Amino acid sequence: MSFGIAYNVKSKVRVCTPELFHRAIDSQVVADVCAQIKDALEAVRRGEMSPEDFETLKGNLKKALIIFTFHATFKNGRRKNDEAVPSGLAIYDKDHINDPHGYWAAIEPRAKELGIGMAHVTPSSEGLRLVFGVPQGLSLEQAQAWMAGQLGDADYDACVKDYARCSFAVPRDYVLWLDMEALFA
Repeated sequence: MSFGIAYNVKSKVRVCTPELFHRAIDSQVVADVCAQIKDALEAVRRGEMSPEDFETLKGNLKKALIIFTFHATFKNGRRKNDEAVPSGLAIYDKDHINDPHGYWAAIEPRAKELGIGMAHVTPSSEGLRLVFGVPQGLSLEQAQAWMAGQLGDADYDACVKDYARCSFAVPRDYVLWLDMEALFA
């Protein structure tokens, strides 16, 4: 399995190596951007920023983040579905949850059984993303529905079913589970 990495959403995608992966999650830029997003979310919770302003700020800040394309690599480095080379990985997103750590704690005992290579809090700090191996014979969309079913989640983010979808890098301290063998098998 090979997945992609790029400097940001507008950059060309290349194959991610373990070294590039670790460099991304240890990046000071990634840590600083995620800290700014987290601080802005706290400002919303204190009533100092509107949710709309937060969404705008978050979107602008995320443009500076390194991205992973866990679903695929791309023949010409462009994130286009028709140039995708599937990686065998899928992502499951659970957005707008108050306690991503608690949500993960319920899943963690089954992480290996479910083929999870990575679990992390999202850049907003109010979501959880799982990266997992696509079960044999399932499409990307079916794999995400399978994972949601395994977790008893009828309300997952079903919008992440295209190969060109990116995942924004997060700092190492946002990573709750990392199985490099499963991620880079």
